[in-house]
Amino acid sequence: MESRPPMPLMRSKRAIYPTILTICAASILTICLSSVPTRFYPSIASPAPVNSNTATRSISTNAARPSLSGGFHRCPRVESQRSTSPRSYPRSGRLQAFSSVTSASPAEESSQAKGTILVVGGTGTLGRQIVRRALSDGYTVRCLVRSRFESEEGRRVLQGWGAQIVGGDLGQATSIPPAMLGVDAVIDCATARPEEPLKRVDWDGKVALIETAQAMGVDRYIFFSIDKCHDYPEVKLMDMKAKTEDYLKQTNLNYTVFKLCGFMQALVSSYAIPIVEGENVWGTDSSSKIAYINSVDAARLALASVDNEATHRGTFSLAGPTAYTTDEVIALCEKFSGSDAKVIKAPGFFLQAVRSFLNLFKWAQDAADRLSFSEVISRNTVLSGDMKTTCEVLKIDPESLTSLPEYLESFFNTILSKVQKIKKSEYVSTVARDLEI
Repeated sequence: MESRPPMPLMRSKRAIYPTILTICAASILTICLSSVPTRFYPSIASPAPVNSNTATRSISTNAARPSLSGGFHRCPRVESQRSTSPRSYPRSGRLQAFSSVTSASPAEESSQAKGTILVVGGTGTLGRQIVRRALSDGYTVRCLVRSRFESEEGRRVLQGWGAQIVGGDLGQATSIPPAMLGVDAVIDCATARPEEPLKRVDWDGKVALIETAQAMGVDRYIFFSIDKCHDYPEVKLMDMKAKTEDYLKQTNLNYTVFKLCGFMQALVSSYAIPIVEGENVWGTDSSSKIAYINSVDAARLALASVDNEATHRGTFSLAGPTAYTTDEVIALCEKFSGSDAKVIKAPGFFLQAVRSFLNLFKWAQDAADRLSFSEVISRNTVLSGDMKTTCEVLKIDPESLTSLPEYLESFFNTILSKVQKIKKSEYVSTVARDLEI
């Protein structure tokens, strides 16, 4: 049997060119992304048919399904015919058909009189606090959690608190209906992780979630958006948030939209810990300001809206008492930590240049979309909101909201004093989050 002749030298060299180009491109992307601080991007398919016995409803064709390219496509709209009387079927019986839903304990059964809330994004910074607050307020809490390694720790924490866990993914519309069986309200605080495509979660997933909520007769839908999202259509995440707000207005849901500015918890990993450990932190020459809010306060305000009819089909700000520039945040960290920060300035044009470079490659579009948030920074934008109206409607004392100096002082005094010998930033951040500092 004759052996094949060896591959010509020129052909073998051409065969390795794609591999070399791929490795070089991946290396460039890694270097670019590793040099950009996380504060420059937010830490923010049709559903399967639903059994007609689940909810009494009628279908009309006078609604429109949104399109990211602009305008609305005509599509069936589901108009729920809600009854003011209690549901005639037992909650526990409807859940037995789905093995992915954990069974409720007697204590949970007694709390169902107040209602069942589905939290989407329950493993995130805001989601965890919403789950904890809802459980303490007496609600039965169910969480839609993806089956992935990164979610295992969050899944165990939520189950330990008493929440029901349903396996599902916003990117897979068919996994949503089982999570909504018997749900009275949906609190949507999910957003794509930095390594995920934005459109899959923050657009396609949100449309599927909203459509499923309508089809299954859910009464309340609470959505977290971004302040001034309608002013920056070129920023993909903000544009998707704005279009989701517009789509909610086309539905018959009793929705409430909360416009967030930023979370104080995000400053721990970006500034507080690096400054204490003597590492470099990123600063800017921009005068942009952000009114950071404590995620604990945000959860408290969100839960106060669930049974408040004055918030139906309304939009409210969720912001901290005062807005701060990056330099002011760094100065506060230096003050309460007793350490000097090693600041590296990141000019706005540098971030825009990196974004333009990544836009040249189709496989780097998602990374470029994340960096588009630099447009907000470069325009000296102030992300803040009038909390007076929000607090009045929700009957919350504005003075009870945590200020950024109070938060950072509590973090440095309470947390770092106990873990001075621990150099694992991830562990420190986890401890701070779990202790609600």
